[in-house]
Amino acid sequence: MGARRGPDGLTDKERAVCYAIDAGLTNIDAFREACPNSAANDRTAERNISRMRKLPHCASFLTQLQSISTDRHTRRKDRVIEELANIAFSDAGDLFRWGPDGVAIKDIDELTPAQRRLVAKAATTKTAQGGTTRLEIYDKLSALDKLCKAFGIYVAGQRKPAGKDGGPNETAVCAPLSDVERAQRLSAILRSADGKSEVKKQK
Repeated sequence: MGARRGPDGLTDKERAVCYAIDAGLTNIDAFREACPNSAANDRTAERNISRMRKLPHCASFLTQLQSISTDRHTRRKDRVIEELANIAFSDAGDLFRWGPDGVAIKDIDELTPAQRRLVAKAATTKTAQGGTTRLEIYDKLSALDKLCKAFGIYVAGQRKPAGKDGGPNETAVCAPLSDVERAQRLSAILRSADGKSEVKKQK
């Protein structure tokens, strides 16, 4: 009698193998994950999983899992780009209020969620005369640098001698892109920015 199959047509072992492969495990590691008590050697495990992955119902299920994982990865990547763009194209002036008594930090309820995410650290020091509040925002240049790397604006430069810690010291230089390619990638970065950034740029 064969192994019992679920509504999706897979056995528990097949399903476990598919989830393990989707998680990034090799065929051999996926076999060990799904069959922890098996005494099969690596060669047998590799052959077993390779054959299983070719079964239509396993291949179909694995394709579905990988499609979901790819979509999840894309959404997470887009979220990271969005956060970097929010910092890179932010206007620190949006966090403060100018008046006859000088500069003051706006109340928290006056800030949008995107503006609040610019704040890296806030600290208040109380004194007999009242107190002061220090506000630290995330580094715009660092965010721009990360965006340029994410969109391929840079290529790795020549390696310099190792730093004091012994680690590699590599410079980043502009990638050898055509004017059109560079403009397209910069446009992609700008589209990631808040809409108001483009409005300000046009004015």
